[in-house]
Amino acid sequence: MSTTRGENLADLVREHSSAVMRYAVATAKRMGLEASELAALEHLQAAGPMTLGRLGERLSMSPGALTALVDRLERKGYVERIPNPKDRRSALVRETEAGLGKSLEHLWPYIEEMREIEGRFSEGERAVIARFLSAATEATHRHAEANRRP
Repeated sequence: MSTTRGENLADLVREHSSAVMRYAVATAKRMGLEASELAALEHLQAAGPMTLGRLGERLSMSPGALTALVDRLERKGYVERIPNPKDRRSALVRETEAGLGKSLEHLWPYIEEMREIEGRFSEGERAVIARFLSAATEATHRHAEANRRP
């Protein structure tokens, strides 16, 4: 059976990924941020406080570029560095309460619409979608990690 654009999950995921990237760039501009700065905030929101090294790995950024990015976000009030309770020699980067509030101010309409869309599906359908999205997300992280290496 031949498929046309958008008829299979791989095409739909690719289209969704493109739309998410477009949304992220537009939202970052609206917030007065660079797309990489918004991506850093997304990683911190998803995974919680992390070391500069781990954030750099997730963003595929060099230590120098990442330090400059975190410095900018810190000056804008989005993040702060805090002592790492597991290693006194390092610090963790975390989103501030004010930063989260500023982020949600811009992201909330999208979040609400996504929740409304989710509500249109039965519990069984949501379970299947969640299983697919979890597997797709794991695969995407795996490929991002593999592409980080030369």
